[in-house]
Amino acid sequence: MPSETTVRRWLAGDEDWNAEFRRQYAHARDCQADTLFEEILDIADEPCLDAIAVSRNRLRVDARKWAASKLAPKKYGDKVALTGGDETDAPIKTQAEVLLRFVRPGEVEPE
Repeated sequence: MPSETTVRRWLAGDEDWNAEFRRQYAHARDCQADTLFEEILDIADEPCLDAIAVSRNRLRVDARKWAASKLAPKKYGDKVALTGGDETDAPIKTQAEVLLRFVRPGEVEPE
């Protein structure tokens, strides 16, 4: 198993074989995020009879959720909805004003 420094150097390299290594590395990280998600389901299904076990499992789930969201943010990251925040939950409406100033060739535009 190569050291972390070696792997990071391979990821940063620009040789032809590095592109394939980067592709495989990205795939492995995606698989790692999926594995963390499956572990979350297993932990959630564990029977807990005392408050300490519940707290411990909550911490284990939260840690895995955080790690999965960093490894695969598009798949497991928080989804942010851009809405107006009113009862209709409509998208935010914006209004912009554009000012155009036409300048003849050779004229200097005032600042």
